Amino acid sequence: MVAGTVLRSHAGGYLVYDRDQDAVFQCAARGRLKKERVAIFTGDRVELDELDPEKGVAVISARLERQNLLSRPPLANVDQVIIVQAIHQPEWNPLLCDRYIVHFQLELASQLPILCFNKCDLATEEEITSLRSIYEPLGYSVMIVSAIAGIGMTELAAMLAGKVSVLAGPSGVGKSSILNYLEPSLHLRVGVMENEFGVGRHTTTYSELYNIRVHQDEIHNITSWVADTPGFNLLELRHPEPHDVVFQFAEILELAHDCKFTNCMHLIEHGCNVIGKISAERYASYCAIVAESQDEAKLRKETSQKVEAAVKTVGGAGKGRQVPRLNSKYRAASRRTQRQQLLGLTDEEEDVDDLDAADVDDGDADE
Repeated sequence: MVAGTVLRSHAGGYLVYDRDQDAVFQCAARGRLKKERVAIFTGDRVELDELDPEKGVAVISARLERQNLLSRPPLANVDQVIIVQAIHQPEWNPLLCDRYIVHFQLELASQLPILCFNKCDLATEEEITSLRSIYEPLGYSVMIVSAIAGIGMTELAAMLAGKVSVLAGPSGVGKSSILNYLEPSLHLRVGVMENEFGVGRHTTTYSELYNIRVHQDEIHNITSWVADTPGFNLLELRHPEPHDVVFQFAEILELAHDCKFTNCMHLIEHGCNVIGKISAERYASYCAIVAESQDEAKLRKETSQKVEAAVKTVGGAGKGRQVPRLNSKYRAASRRTQRQQLLGLTDEEEDVDDLDAADVDDGDADE
């Protein structure tokens, strides 16, 4: 069996890396996988068949078991998520940063995301110290880097070594610039800042895994895989249920254990053990995310509709079994419905017609 890693998933095909041959193949999925609706994403491990090294093509015959899967951005078998934020240009937004943190804690619950603050050459020491003081006490690893000045890039490369990592964050914060610094041969397109608002343009349009070779010394090289991802808008970020937001803020969860109120939301309750005891930036983010989660829950409730079950039970008592329920457009109408349609009768008219027929039958029986 030849196994490979999907580097990029695009319309109608995949780029797959075969480690044994150190080669990349242009692949199509076997028709059986399409019929079975087997989704294949960037990062998936797959089995390859019909390899043609000269033409650089192959066929994906199976998808191997996944370690995990991020839904946004869609990436499989990720070891760590690195949330990239710019300190300036665009200006650091604590609420946006915490939204990304909550999103990826929900997506990859086994490990805390790593925070990478780029463009530190534009920041003061006080600003850098302030960022560290907010997140490091909570257990987050904080990387302070500059892809332009090369500050902190050696430490970041060591963090990436031997792992499959995802660089995620809004557009314009320097994700592609960081990859270009780590692997100059990539020549990734770098965005230009919008002058009026300081917001980055979307230059990365799809997720792709890049091979970053970290040179440890003259003899040993360690290969790392890093995914550059498109920036995505706030509507695509995941939200927990309103009462579960507290579990995404470690400092609030710790204080909540001693709160005297049951099911306290830690928002306006007088005497709450949380209010006024944590970072102002983090508490403002918590309140905003709770409000957003409440809006999401309300919207789901208002728009939810009863959906008919996809299966039905057939058979007698004790022998029932479940079978797929046909889509309504494929079902044959009942005999009563067919009769109504044929005679043009309503339910009430059909009931009257049935009574008349019964009277006629009774009369014939008497005769």
